[in-house]
Amino acid sequence: MARTYTRARLVALVAALPLALLANSRASGQEPALEVFYTKLEPKEQFKYKWKGKEAVCSAGVFRWEVPQTEFGTNGLDRNFTGYCAEVLVPITADKMYRFRMNSIYAPSNYGLPDDEKGPAAAERRARYIQELFGRYYRDPITKSVNPDEAVAFQVALWELIQETEPAEGEPKRDLFAGDFQANYPKADAPAFVLKAQDYLDALTGNDALYYENPDLRGRELVRLMGIENADKVVAQSQFALRFVGGGGVGAGTISRALTAGSAFGTAGGGAPVGGGGFAGGSGGGGGGVIAGNPGNSTPNFPTTTPNTTTPVNGTPSSNPPTTSTSTPPVGGPDNPGDDDNPPGGTPGQFSNNPVPAPAGLLLGAIALGTIGSWRLGVRLLTSK
Repeated sequence: MARTYTRARLVALVAALPLALLANSRASGQEPALEVFYTKLEPKEQFKYKWKGKEAVCSAGVFRWEVPQTEFGTNGLDRNFTGYCAEVLVPITADKMYRFRMNSIYAPSNYGLPDDEKGPAAAERRARYIQELFGRYYRDPITKSVNPDEAVAFQVALWELIQETEPAEGEPKRDLFAGDFQANYPKADAPAFVLKAQDYLDALTGNDALYYENPDLRGRELVRLMGIENADKVVAQSQFALRFVGGGGVGAGTISRALTAGSAFGTAGGGAPVGGGGFAGGSGGGGGGVIAGNPGNSTPNFPTTTPNTTTPVNGTPSSNPPTTSTSTPPVGGPDNPGDDDNPPGGTPGQFSNNPVPAPAGLLLGAIALGTIGSWRLGVRLLTSK
């Protein structure tokens, strides 16, 4: 009788195993959205640039983010982390709550690349340069003193790697004084942080192995935090950040190459967003949302924003970066980015309808029912012999 009972339990366990594996794969493949509070941009500098000939002004620097205690998990990010802007034309305002979803740094849409046979290879090349930039020049601004010019230069160099248009042949030039994305200064009169950013770009060779040699990056993976619509119907600019390896469902236990849907990176103590506000941190609205004529810590006038639904660079209809109702360019980008002037960096909101993982109770209940049913069937089969 004891042997029969043991065999029945084994039959039940074998029958329940596929259900358990299915439930685990569904849960691990879907990372939940994360709400994060943007506190300030520090250090920061005003940066004048041109995108396809259109002049604009933004703040470049280090974003400072905080995951509130109401968020049970942090997807591998520290509660207080830094980031770098990944979308220079998308405005953003300090002291606001924004929502993000993890996205791979290798997604072609991050760089405005088409999803054709050339897109993935070009995206991987850009991601390789970005990882090399982090390997060579990233310094954790939370755990050590960081030179302000170097911190801002890091963000500006990152924008060049993300925003520059992909040529028909060859690689895009990494030149802040030529191409579609440019620093809007005569080279002889450019600020120190712009010249430093060009020095960073000139040193890049495409060797991302240097990423793993930087002690400030040990145990962390580079991700892209893709902005999605928050409670106020506003889409944040996406960020590059650092998180602990294995800290989230997607890409857990691997380097960020495993993140295939597009990603942002939050750093447990470091990181940086690309595209609209340099090193994470700073006071005021880094990368957008604050009037450019209101520098320092004075009370800014925040323009209202309204989503503009058009066709982005990659040709996929989605919600483009919000446009401002003011005539003065905000810190994060030009006044009214048009259909043809949106830069690479993703299409905010395109994944805002991501499926929500089923509650754990339902998955466990299904496993339990399957186990009980299989156990009863096994007992009947064995006792009938």
